[in-house]
Amino acid sequence: MFNKEDKIILRQIIMEHFTSPSNKGFLELSKGIFKNQDSASCSDEINVQIIFEDGKIVDSRFDGVACSISTASIDILCDQIRNKGKEEALNILYNYHNMISGKDYNEDILDELIAFWQIHHQGNRINCALLGADGLRYILENEVK
Repeated sequence: MFNKEDKIILRQIIMEHFTSPSNKGFLELSKGIFKNQDSASCSDEINVQIIFEDGKIVDSRFDGVACSISTASIDILCDQIRNKGKEEALNILYNYHNMISGKDYNEDILDELIAFWQIHHQGNRINCALLGADGLRYILENEVK
């Protein structure tokens, strides 16, 4: 784990996932559940994909064009929920949403998502940080049985 007060480390995490996202691009278009997410406040548009098999998320990916906050957050989220069951993944997403909204959250399960812990102070960036997360959450709550 890293010190969440270290702004340089947090910035490095965000920029690494923005400039070299490991989960960008769909591997199997014939598999999975997709959700399009576009921002009402800017031109960000992300499509998210979850492949759910045998009670767990075997893959989670995204594609689209978005700002550094949107791109980095969805890239990290895809890593965080992979190989998790539905409830465990939703717990991560709910905790992340609480953190972004300035509510109580469990930082122990968020790993690199902690890089966004100050976003709730930047009202114009909250939508960016939640764009992909809301798509993943929608799929898990409404499409995965």
